[in-house]
Amino acid sequence: MAINRSLLNWGVFLIALGGVPLAVQQGWADASIAGDLWRLWPLILVGIGLGLILRWTPFAWFGGAIVAATFGIVFGALIAGGISGISSACVGTGSGQTATTQDGEATTSAEFGVDIELTCGEVQVARGPAAAWSVTAVHALDQPPSIEGSPTDLGIHGNQQSEDFFVFSQQTRNEWTVELPSTAALSAQTTLNAAEGTIDLGAGPVVSVSGTFNASDITIDLAEATTPEPARIELTLNASGGQLALPAASVVGDITLNASSLTVCIPSAAEARVELEATLSADDLADSGLAKSGDGWQTAGYTTAATRIDLAITSTVSSLEIERPEDCT
Repeated sequence: MAINRSLLNWGVFLIALGGVPLAVQQGWADASIAGDLWRLWPLILVGIGLGLILRWTPFAWFGGAIVAATFGIVFGALIAGGISGISSACVGTGSGQTATTQDGEATTSAEFGVDIELTCGEVQVARGPAAAWSVTAVHALDQPPSIEGSPTDLGIHGNQQSEDFFVFSQQTRNEWTVELPSTAALSAQTTLNAAEGTIDLGAGPVVSVSGTFNASDITIDLAEATTPEPARIELTLNASGGQLALPAASVVGDITLNASSLTVCIPSAAEARVELEATLSADDLADSGLAKSGDGWQTAGYTTAATRIDLAITSTVSSLEIERPEDCT
């Protein structure tokens, strides 16, 4: 009997895709273990190699089945709860590195904008104690970041270009610490590639937060922020894991998840609405404390609230978790 390889591979892929989240939901497998399943990616190369070796044998189907199963397991892990550790492809802290520091004064009454682009490493961003900004960057000897600052804005761009980045290679790791003006209304834009980031803009006004995160782990904390005008949030996560803590203030957000996982913390004091467009994804909106209303989910007092959170989320082969009241620990 001839084997239809196309149907076989699709069947194996779908079984693996559904099997992983089913195993996690039923308690047969721990979610933390599922988060590490992306590390099986070398099996894709093994399957391709076996397919070539067995091409003219009755077992030619075996290599393709391995490739399909591996893709199904990896994407199934994403649906089950995201991935972990994918940003650890960067190495090199310690010998062969140096530090660059730079600081400057900021205008206390003006909006302050920051633009950060980092490939391979870790960045921590927070408000400082004064009306000033500062950057401390640990980097390879021949790869200092570009730092351009003024009283109203700050730009930090790594010397390691994203187009030269390959997620499974090992590259020199950067470590940046960024302090922003204490009371300025902040507008933050961030691009991370194979990096870890913590962006804490609380205890002050926020105008906007935008970012693109590729194979990265990101935490954005706005829990203590104020929003003189509705703050704009625009985030795209590609093969990344994230956590977003929102304030009890006016926020309008557009979030796109591609093969990623995101936890959104909505304070119990906030009125909120979430509209979700999902494809092959998992979410817990039915258990989030929000009620179904039209095409979205919202809190009981959302319709009449003057201050509220509006989120539009597109999720493709991803995992979304809403914590309300907030419990992001």
